[in-house]
Amino acid sequence: MRKSYFFIIVLLLAFVVTGAGCISISSTKSVDGGVFRSDDSAETWAQKAFVRQEKKDTIAINNVNVITMLFHPDDEDTIYLGTERNGIWRTKNRGEQWEAFGITSGNYSTISIDPQSPEIVYTATGSTIIKTTDDGKNWETIYLEPRNQNIVSVNIDNYEPSRLLAATQDAQIIESADYGETWTTINPDIPLKTTLKRLYINPSDTRVVYAVTFSDGIYKSTDKGANWTLITEAFIEYPGANTINWFTFTEKDPNILYVATNYGILKSPDAGATWLPIETLFPFGSVPISTIDVNPDNHDEIYFTIGKVVHKTTDASTTWKTIETFPSGRGITSILVDRETPGTIYAGTYAPKKK
Repeated sequence: MRKSYFFIIVLLLAFVVTGAGCISISSTKSVDGGVFRSDDSAETWAQKAFVRQEKKDTIAINNVNVITMLFHPDDEDTIYLGTERNGIWRTKNRGEQWEAFGITSGNYSTISIDPQSPEIVYTATGSTIIKTTDDGKNWETIYLEPRNQNIVSVNIDNYEPSRLLAATQDAQIIESADYGETWTTINPDIPLKTTLKRLYINPSDTRVVYAVTFSDGIYKSTDKGANWTLITEAFIEYPGANTINWFTFTEKDPNILYVATNYGILKSPDAGATWLPIETLFPFGSVPISTIDVNPDNHDEIYFTIGKVVHKTTDASTTWKTIETFPSGRGITSILVDRETPGTIYAGTYAPKKK
């Protein structure tokens, strides 16, 4: 299902029509959105939104709503940003300067980079999966969902990058074995009314895939998506835990899972076989946890966010520190701990729509 020329034309027209309108032009007025970076383990933060200078005007992505962030597979200085309405952006210098990654409009909540050929990137918007093979210069449509369902996840098999898994919001999973040239449907044994949030492939054992739902827990496959098992039946003991706001594991130990839920934080030390609640300063079930990430070298160091407030522990939740000086009035929707320099942390922000 290829419509590459059509999609490229649409992108060009969108750029001509919107121009720099999708980002802010500010010389005297500051806007407190976009991406922030901390170089001291979340103690202090600085906005990182600069794009370029045009005479007296500063072009910046300081008004974008961040949906997803991810590191380049080989270069921690390079980060990709998926936004609401404003396309995909990339920095090659830890956020000091950003560039449009060929797309400057549309919603992008899933981005996957080929670990063997990083110039190949996949993403999705609406019911369309698109691909670039030249580092964002040109994009082509490689799949159109025939029922017009939103694609919520596109994932690459690290060991076999020709193999892709993608999922729709209504829990249909599709697979490609040829870099997206052709697709087949996997009919997962996941309840039909389940709404999927995202798929995650274990980077060390790509037979293992997790399907995270919005409010029905987590399903796991150990055979590349052919069969699925609910691994969060124990969440019935934790009211609100099935509403999962964030799911993460580290590449160094992907069998240790963390989830941020409406109940609180839960951790699995054994790839979902068992779950343990992590105590914070809040009673369980009293406040939804938005995001969570951990130091990949030290799992005693955990960060989570509620709104714009950052909480951290360095002693496996024995004590917590609350950091209320995050310099934005927007909520934090993404948090990333640098894998090579764990004291460096990135946060993406989002301004909720006014009612």
